[in-house]
Amino acid sequence: MPPRLRLVAAAVLASVLLPSLFLRDRGHRWDRSGQLELVALSVPAQARRQLGPFRLAGAWELRSRDARFGGYSALLARPDGRLLALSDRNGRLDFREPPVGPAPLIMGGIAVDPQERGIEDAEAATSGPSGDIWVAWEDRRMISRIDRGFTREIRVRPVELHGWSSQFGAESMARDRDGRFILVSEDFVPRSYERQHETLIYPSDPAAGAQGLNGPAMVAARHGRLFASSGYRPTDMALLPDGRALILLRQLVWPLPLRFSGRIALADPADLRRTGTWRARDLAFLDAPLPSDNYEGLAVRPRADGKLDVWVISDDNKASTQRTLLLRLLLDPADLPPR
Repeated sequence: MPPRLRLVAAAVLASVLLPSLFLRDRGHRWDRSGQLELVALSVPAQARRQLGPFRLAGAWELRSRDARFGGYSALLARPDGRLLALSDRNGRLDFREPPVGPAPLIMGGIAVDPQERGIEDAEAATSGPSGDIWVAWEDRRMISRIDRGFTREIRVRPVELHGWSSQFGAESMARDRDGRFILVSEDFVPRSYERQHETLIYPSDPAAGAQGLNGPAMVAARHGRLFASSGYRPTDMALLPDGRALILLRQLVWPLPLRFSGRIALADPADLRRTGTWRARDLAFLDAPLPSDNYEGLAVRPRADGKLDVWVISDDNKASTQRTLLLRLLLDPADLPPR
């Protein structure tokens, strides 16, 4: 899309979406009840045909009047059948996977430093075997490593992120079993026909060796590029047991009424390490009649039977016109395309 057209599109989008933010019920702004309701959704049989190798195992709408709820942009599968959703407004939701009830659940903040509780725009996250998590902050162009109990935080500002957009920057992150980190930008590489996205490969923990908060990163990254479907932006990713990555993609669909289109794609980081580029192959289409919204979080949990539970969550932007949706997809790795 030409730059001038993008400005027009952004203006129209703002005029349509911003009123919905002000129309949202503000009666819960001081609510700290920590209550969460999971409403099971019925899905037409024909929607299952667009999921490729995935099988729909459940769909829910998450509802809460707690002021800390909503805006989830990253999702992690935690031990003991729990999910951790992180919002772009410095909020976290730790809850049990449905269909069991969500309680006991935790609603709180992400940033540990009390002086940084106002920090926002956490857009990507990954975790390690110790339970530590790494969070990429898009607006601040930085990465945090936070311990499992959210009591200690190290924060770095990698030089490689200095030129990334504060609005379409770090959006997807994953850590492989060898300790390498992959970080993908949501923005389109100029003159790439809206198909390419800058990718960083850190050979180890980008926060290693850092002292305290807001220091420089001690680990340098290699640059690469992700090729994805034209017009689709990567919003999250998760690694599979075989080392490949599932990548969640999203597009804002025109004309009015505005709506979101989502896809789940498969890509191989081995190609990225070998050639500097990797390609995302579409597997599933997260569009109507499937419950659809602004899907931004993706998590994978291996099962005892060798299959995988794939969880997808949407970001409601705290808008009255959107919902927080949660999908559970069942995947048999044998059904994936071969390498």
